[in-house]
Amino acid sequence: MATGEFKKKNIDTWKTKSWYTIIAPKFLGEVPTNTVVPAGEEETLTNRVLKLPLKEITRDINHIYTSIKLRVTEVQGKKAFTKFIGHSIAKEYLSTLVRRGRDALEIVVPTKSKDGVDFVAKAVIITANRCSEKQNHSLRKFLTEQIVKQSSEMEFAEFVRAVLFNKFVPPLMKDINKIAPIRRIEISKIELTEVFDVEETMDVPVAKEEKKVEAAEEPATN
Repeated sequence: MATGEFKKKNIDTWKTKSWYTIIAPKFLGEVPTNTVVPAGEEETLTNRVLKLPLKEITRDINHIYTSIKLRVTEVQGKKAFTKFIGHSIAKEYLSTLVRRGRDALEIVVPTKSKDGVDFVAKAVIITANRCSEKQNHSLRKFLTEQIVKQSSEMEFAEFVRAVLFNKFVPPLMKDINKIAPIRRIEISKIELTEVFDVEETMDVPVAKEEKKVEAAEEPATN
């Protein structure tokens, strides 16, 4: 080896990072999830956006097709605390609801919660059979009005819990079925309107022993 030459060492950058456990938002109990993420410095983790299955928090198999979007708001030790900024239901699940002879109606509803949080709710109505244009218009109008009315009467966290835990739709079914027979209604997506939005959803490699954040395709919309 010539004088002055040296052998470059390959540095595994993953080994230089610290791993942080993602903590669920307050309204979901602030429970630790199975998700851990790497960061070189605490500051680089703050405001990071993560997407993970709701099932990781609720341990409910019924939430397997629902993903939630969280923003890291604070780091304490090796814990990363988060706030909810959105959720969505997988496109592949929603596609299984659509059949020949049914209508699939989509609505997008900008609204505001009782505590002044601006957000957008997206919903899908699956009818039991083909409906007239008048019926479809009435179905969209009914659900839009209910989303605006009920969200304005609830705090944001309360409304989101009602959606995620299937408490919002069932009370509506009796009245909406008077318009036309309904197969299913899904609040397929909620998107928080933030002052700033770092849409840098994190992709983390999957470790052998422990599950990391999956780079799941962003679903269409619970």
